[in-house]
Amino acid sequence: MEQTWEGLRGRLEADGTATVLGVPAYLYDLNFGDRVSVMRSAENALVATGVEHDALNFTFRVQLNFEEPNTSQLLAAELAENGCLIDFISPQFFAISCDEAQAQEVADRLFALEHDGVLHYETGRTQQLG
Repeated sequence: MEQTWEGLRGRLEADGTATVLGVPAYLYDLNFGDRVSVMRSAENALVATGVEHDALNFTFRVQLNFEEPNTSQLLAAELAENGCLIDFISPQFFAISCDEAQAQEVADRLFALEHDGVLHYETGRTQQLG
């Protein structure tokens, strides 16, 4: 199995776990607010080794099909108004975090925009909750 690395902000908790404080743009089944078990790397950086507590947030990744800054800004503003967190990797690529209650509405909106040829998207969850 190929390992994937992504630097994310986190907060070390008293119990030795860490809370993810960034929106993962490349990792699957890790979401904003999750608490993860960690270990120190040879370089002394904390490395997540597993999810200890699922915060029930959902991550979506969006790649716009064309370079128009207003499109990403308008979509980001719309999603942020609905309580989503947005992390821009580039003007055309960004990650979205939303809670469980918003996830289907966000997925439906992204699906419609993908159908209209505006963007491609994917979800960060590969497994069902529960």
